[in-house]
Amino acid sequence: MTVMVEISLGSFIPRAEGPVASVFLMAPAGGGRTAVLKVYPQPLDRRTYNGVEVEQAKLAGLRSAPSILRVDALEELPDGRTGLRMEFCPQSLVELVASGPLPIGDVVVLGQILASVLADAHNAGLVHGGVTPANVLERSSGQPVLSDFGMALRLRFPRDLMGDAAYTAPEVLRDGELSEQADVYGLGAVLYLALTGHSPFPARTGEASDDVVLRVLREPVPEVSGRDVPPALTGLLVRMMAKEPDARPEAAQVVQELEALLLQADEPATDDLDFDDFRDELAGGRITQVAPARVPVKKTAKKKASWKKPSKAMVIAAAAAVALLAVVPVVLQPGEKKPPAAGPQLQTTTSVPATSQPVDIELKPPQDLGTSVKLQWATFKPMTVAVFGAEQGKKEPVLLYKGTNTSWTGKITPGLKYCFEVQGTDGVGGYASKPMPIRGASCSS
Repeated sequence: MTVMVEISLGSFIPRAEGPVASVFLMAPAGGGRTAVLKVYPQPLDRRTYNGVEVEQAKLAGLRSAPSILRVDALEELPDGRTGLRMEFCPQSLVELVASGPLPIGDVVVLGQILASVLADAHNAGLVHGGVTPANVLERSSGQPVLSDFGMALRLRFPRDLMGDAAYTAPEVLRDGELSEQADVYGLGAVLYLALTGHSPFPARTGEASDDVVLRVLREPVPEVSGRDVPPALTGLLVRMMAKEPDARPEAAQVVQELEALLLQADEPATDDLDFDDFRDELAGGRITQVAPARVPVKKTAKKKASWKKPSKAMVIAAAAAVALLAVVPVVLQPGEKKPPAAGPQLQTTTSVPATSQPVDIELKPPQDLGTSVKLQWATFKPMTVAVFGAEQGKKEPVLLYKGTNTSWTGKITPGLKYCFEVQGTDGVGGYASKPMPIRGASCSS
C-alpha cells in the first residue's frame, strides 16, 4: 500500500526527462538507499490515485513480484505535483545494448523472466501498456526488472507513441488499443533489440517518424539472422510481433517456449541450437531480487561454466515429513545448527527403515530454469523413488514425484530457495541421495 507524504524540492536531483514525466534522484538526508522520483506534470486526481493503489496491490501479490519495479510511495511536492518514489536502477536495456547485442543465452533467460511477469499480470487482469527497452531496467545487483507497470497513469497521462513506434504494436499505433497482446508484441520487440542491438524497424537515414510507423503497420518483421540464433527463437519473435493481435502467442505460451529452449541448451549440441557464450550470470544474478538462480550452461571445449556468488541466504524452516525414509531435505540459515533427528517422521506401510549404508542414489545438481527446475538422478539398481522438495517459507516439504523414472521437471517460484532430495527403496532397504540446493540454499537432512 502506498502512502502520501510531503517532500522538499531541494531533496532531489534531475536525472532525465521522459515523454510524460520527469525523473529525479533522491538521496536521503540521513543516508541510505538512493531512490528515484518520477514526477508527473499535474496532481493525481482521486480516480487515478485509487487506480495506482489497486494496481500496485495486485502487483505485490504476484509470484513474480520481485521482477517488477513497484511504487514504494506516492510523494506530494510543494507545488502540487505528484511523484512516484521507486527503487533506483542504474541502467536500462537501452544502455546495456549500447556496446552490442547481449549473448543469446542471456536473451532467452531475460525473455523468460519478463514473459513470466507478463503472464502473471495478465492472469490477474493487469496490462502493462508500454513494454519498451526503456522500461526494462537492471538493478545494481544485475537483476532485471520490468518497470512502469499499469494502466491508471497511462490513461491519465497519454504518451506520444512516435518515440517508441518501433516497439509498439500496430493496433496501438492505429487506435491506441492497449492489451495483453500488445504487451506480447512489445516484449518481442524488446528481445529483438537485445539479440541484434537495434529495433525491429530501425530508422533509416532521412526517414521521418511517420515513415517508421508506416513500416510497423505494413512490413513484416525482419527475421533475426546470424550469430547462430536458434530458429525456434527467431520464429517465436516473429509470432510475438505478428500484425494481427490474435496471431500472437499468449505470454504464458512464450514462457513455455523459452523454457523449452533452455532445456534444449543443456542437451548435446545440434546444428539447430548453439547458444554462443551462454552466460549464466544474468540468469543467476538477475532472476529476482531475493536470490540468484542457476541456469544450465552448455559447456564446450572453449568455455566453462561460472556461477555467480549467491546472495546472503535466507531462512527456510522445513519439518521432516517422509514417504519412504525418515529423512527429508531442510534448508538452514547460515550458522543455524542442524535440527535434531527427533521430529515428525512418517514411514511407508512396509516400514522400510533408513539405511546406514553409503548413498546409492546420485542426485545431479538441479538445473534451475527460473520458473521450473529439472532434476536427474542415478540409482545402483532399479528402484521406486520419491522426490521431495523443501521450499523457502513452507513448514513442510512436498512430495513432488513418485515412480521409477530417473528425471523429473516441475514448476518452481522465481526468487525462492529450494532443497531437493531423492529417496528410494528396492523392497529390501531404503536409500537417499544427498540433498541438493538451488539459489544458494543451505540443505541438511
